[in-house]
Amino acid sequence: MAGAQRVAVRPRNRKQLILAAAGEAFAERGYHHVGMEEIAAAVGVSGPALYRHFPSKYALFATCATSLSGRLLDEWAAAPLGADLADPVVATAHLHDVFATLARVTAGQRRAGGIYRWEGRYLEPADREAVRRQFEEMIERVATGVRTVRPDDPPADVDLLSSGALSVVASITAHRTSLPITRLTRMVADTATRVVHTDVPPQRSTGDPLPTAPAARRVPRRTAVLESAVHQFHAEGFAEVTIEAIAAEAGLTTSGFYRHFRSKAEVLLEACLVASRDLDAAVEAAGIRGAPPGVALDRLARAYVAHSFSHQEQMSVYYANVATLPAADQARLRALQRDHVALWVTLLRGTLPDLGPAEARFLAMAAISTVTDLGRRLHWRDDDSTRARVHAIVGQILAADGLSAP
Repeated sequence: MAGAQRVAVRPRNRKQLILAAAGEAFAERGYHHVGMEEIAAAVGVSGPALYRHFPSKYALFATCATSLSGRLLDEWAAAPLGADLADPVVATAHLHDVFATLARVTAGQRRAGGIYRWEGRYLEPADREAVRRQFEEMIERVATGVRTVRPDDPPADVDLLSSGALSVVASITAHRTSLPITRLTRMVADTATRVVHTDVPPQRSTGDPLPTAPAARRVPRRTAVLESAVHQFHAEGFAEVTIEAIAAEAGLTTSGFYRHFRSKAEVLLEACLVASRDLDAAVEAAGIRGAPPGVALDRLARAYVAHSFSHQEQMSVYYANVATLPAADQARLRALQRDHVALWVTLLRGTLPDLGPAEARFLAMAAISTVTDLGRRLHWRDDDSTRARVHAIVGQILAADGLSAP
């Protein structure tokens, strides 16, 4: 009809569109650096319309965190009708199907996946517990199959292998390397299934380590500020920490802090640069230079596990807080991180020349991410036995038989 006005049609999946846009924003820039207005703009709705769905930014954030993990459970691959899951061969095949399904779902929401790893600290206790229960359910579902495949393994080994396999899937969210979805799901499922078949060294029981007071030492005041900042950024998150708190823990006044750093962002940048230099030094000390690629790759993996466990606060801050810095500083740090990953990729392809660069990067990121995830699972218990067990799983991730590029 002439002169009739076009009526805007409200999409039926508006809430899902909001959750997708919010999850991506929270994961990439952090909870405190995302505003409701930009989420509304990304979805193409007004502010009042957004608040009709979610009464606050926190409500939206909590829903993102629980809905993402809930979808993985909802789309869990069912066993074929009549399958005998008590048969280890059948159980292995079913686990492979599970990992492929989880990889496909995760790939579809990979830009929002960082919420799991780095932003969960901002959840309130009840919501954090809800997400924790969802992940525990996923681990237990995988563990049911692992117990069939490895009936003689102790519970600690089953939990470690189940957690490691799921970490391979979750590592998809840690980078943006592109692969065709069929290739991606198969490769991730193959790698996670290999993890299930890892022969990990036995856990040697040494008893709970007794808490010991740190040895008294004199450090430069600038170093004391850096150490204080890393400790607090790790425990509370960059946005929650004040300059006054950093200075107090370092034994300085606030004015004393400003004699060494101009801002909280500057101390974070310096802490990340120190972390990068320390990691490079650990890698250099591992004897990689001049070694055959396979030997060098194994030494790199051992060095990375050992360094991550002995510097877990520093490494966590290094990876978790880059997005809070100004764009130029972010670019600088991400370039350093890419250089480190490139070393893994070079050694992997030196060991397996037919492995494509994208596949090698997927495996490298799976290995690096799994160290972080298993470290948290094991409460960063820093002893030779624990590091050897994690290294065994990393080695299995990097054993890329059958993953050569076509």
